[in-house]
Amino acid sequence: MAESIFNTQAILSVTPEIIDDLKQRAEKSPYRRFRLCMHYSVEDLTQEMIIVCCGDSYMPPHRHPKGKSESYHVMEGSMTVYFFDDDGKVRQKLEMAAFGSEKPCIYRLSEPTWHMPVPSSEWLVYHETYSGPFDRDVDVEPPEWLPDSCDGEAVARFIERVKAT
Repeated sequence: MAESIFNTQAILSVTPEIIDDLKQRAEKSPYRRFRLCMHYSVEDLTQEMIIVCCGDSYMPPHRHPKGKSESYHVMEGSMTVYFFDDDGKVRQKLEMAAFGSEKPCIYRLSEPTWHMPVPSSEWLVYHETYSGPFDRDVDVEPPEWLPDSCDGEAVARFIERVKAT
């Protein structure tokens, strides 16, 4: 099952019905998330996505290459973005929530920093912008200290350790 769909319209508006559809797709996904790519292809210079995550979705730590930036804008729910040093130690965390809370709703990352978004609500809906074009093998670098994503117990221990900081 594909975990994303690409826009085909010249003018795209994201309605509550679209968000509900993305939530249904996220619930059925083994990754517990689904994204609507608002751009046309991975070749586009601006990559914009609406990402819907169930509260138990795991998005592994990663970093992006120098010269690439990304931003997150929380539309619904909340998340904590954890930032790590090269040894996997949490060096900072940023609690975010939709506009109207006391927490930041938007952040931008402009340097190659290990980071991991973690949903902290039943549903997380956020708008991500990334510098394209996008090549997963180049643009998403996993750290050496990352637990094997196939080992559910190791991932659970890792997430608990991170959340305890």
